[in-house]
Parts: sequence; C-alpha cells; structure tokens
Amino acid sequence: MKVIEQDTINFIKAHINERPRYKLAQRMSVSVKFLYKILHDCNCKIEHKRPVPQPNKKRDEQITMLYPDHSVREIAEIVGCHPSTVGKAAKRLKLTHSEETIERLKKNSLANLKKAYDKATIGKRVKSWQRTMQMEKFRVISCIPQQTKFKFSEMPIKSYHAKYHLINKYGYFAFEGEPYILGYDRNTRRMDEEFYKNKYGFSFEEDEECQED
Repeated sequence: MKVIEQDTINFIKAHINERPRYKLAQRMSVSVKFLYKILHDCNCKIEHKRPVPQPNKKRDEQITMLYPDHSVREIAEIVGCHPSTVGKAAKRLKLTHSEETIERLKKNSLANLKKAYDKATIGKRVKSWQRTMQMEKFRVISCIPQQTKFKFSEMPIKSYHAKYHLINKYGYFAFEGEPYILGYDRNTRRMDEEFYKNKYGFSFEEDEECQED
C-alpha cells in the first residue's frame, strides 16, 4: 500500500477547494478516490458549490464583434470555445443577430429540416430500425440479453384481445410464462374452444382440482 506523507496530506487539506480536484490528485500523485478518503478521514470542510467563472473580456469582445453576422456555432469555431459558451455570453451581453443573419439562419434551418424528412433519409432510418428490431427479436427468441430497450409482445394484438375477452368475460385464467395456454374450472363459462384453437392457436387445460373430483 502506498504511504502518503503528512506534508502531502497537509497540502491537500489546504488546497482541497481548488478546481478541478482531479488535477490536484494528479499533482499530488494520488487517486481521486484516495484524495476524498483523506478528506473524509480528516473531516475537512469541502465546498461542493462550483465557483462561478469570471467573464473573459477578450472573448466577450470577439463574440460581440462577430455575433451580428455569424451563428453561435460559427462563432464558437472562430473563437475556439463551446457553442453554449457563446450562447451564454450573448445572453449576458444582450446581443442580437442582424436581420440578414436571422434570415440566413432560418433558411439553413428549413433546409436541414427538409433534409431530415427527405424520403431517402427516412428510408435509411426505417431500414436501420427494421434491422435492429430483427436482431432484437432474434436475441429474445434465443434468450440472449437485449442491446436495446425495445419491448416485444408475446402474441399478436388480436390474439391478446381474444385472450383478454375469455379471461374477463367467461372466467378462463392464464398461466404465467405460457401466453397461449388458458385454464378453466367449474366457474368458467365454456366457449367454443375449437374455434379459438384453430383461429388463435390457444390450448385449454382443466384445473387440477376439477380433475380430482
């Protein structure tokens, strides 16, 4: 086990609220997990609230100059920051686009929207979705863990409705894990079970208590 010197622990305690903490851990050659362990063992006071970053005046000047004629994403690429940084600065500085830029951005947005709903694009998405569904069905049938959260019905919707009707109106009952098997007892109002066998593939089993009688 690595031995941490007392001087290192004292330094960590004195600089614990420096951000980001993982850099403090790297500087002191300890893991972040071990850093927090030291803190809790020593009952150090930790500031969980992140410090509010101060505005970058030089960057604000660049954004102010570029904002009227450029989009947020364009400015981010020029300045070298994240688009959200540009958006926050624009909101803080109350900047607005010029009318020409607004019209240009609207046209670009409409063009992207049309592209998203293009028949060829939609066709590719549908084929991709169908392939994914087929693979997931195969995984379910083969008892292999699924890779998506798709849920598959145990039977067609018409079969499900017929089963629901027999259970709730005529007193049949279901068996867990056996979607196509229905049970009946002395309280069940028996229907034309051959019809349901041929049309929906159901099978019917008598309750064991009835068989004993």
